[in-house]
Amino acid sequence: MNSRAVLGTFVKLGRREVIEILALAGLDFAICDLEHSQITEAEAGHMIAAGKSCGLPIIVRVAHFDPGQINRLLEAGAAGIQLPQVQTREQATALRAACKYPPEGLRSVSLAQPAAGYGSEPLVEYLARSNREVLLVGQLETRELEQPLTTLIEGLDVAFIGSLDLTVDMGVPGKLEDPAVQSRLREIERAASSAKVHLGIYADSPVRAAQTAAAGYRMIALSSDLGALAAAAKGWTKQLQELAAEPASKP
Repeated sequence: MNSRAVLGTFVKLGRREVIEILALAGLDFAICDLEHSQITEAEAGHMIAAGKSCGLPIIVRVAHFDPGQINRLLEAGAAGIQLPQVQTREQATALRAACKYPPEGLRSVSLAQPAAGYGSEPLVEYLARSNREVLLVGQLETRELEQPLTTLIEGLDVAFIGSLDLTVDMGVPGKLEDPAVQSRLREIERAASSAKVHLGIYADSPVRAAQTAAAGYRMIALSSDLGALAAAAKGWTKQLQELAAEPASKP
């Protein structure tokens, strides 16, 4: 991942057109959300292929840990896997094992798949490239996290804070500025710095995204495709209502 902050969004509509629009908008990545959407695994495969064709890396947030599904998504060409509700080192270690080929992990090998160019890439080169490039994102979003946090997140590429879920689990829904929530954020930030793991976070607005980038977060997911669609539609209706309320100009 770059030293600068990269900006993406969650995608909840399983359409090639959405991926192409996001790429044209200049985003750095998109997260195909299999946890909180109706996207099927087959649709995720089409989205990954669309991302590859237009140069937009697609990370897939899975609903739960399933090594078989993770392998299929990576073989389809996913740039990385995002696992929600990571609370223990064991979970983070299992994610790494499922995403990495031996000797770094336990992932099963096949070259008859898109990510390996259907066998056009030499085996040794493909294994090394995949182990080097696949992004491991662990989502921290609960009150209970195994200590020490530095040990928990070691081996991940990104410690991604699910900020909304975190506020809910800590009993202050939506209150990101609550002192207890802010204390937990600082704790995770210090652990990531010690473990040399990048920080990621969900941001609900461009202002919040800019604030987190300035604070050192490097993977920022701004809203979602549905959020953008809803905001645009509401903006249109508000503007039309305001125009309709204006007094008619005299001839």
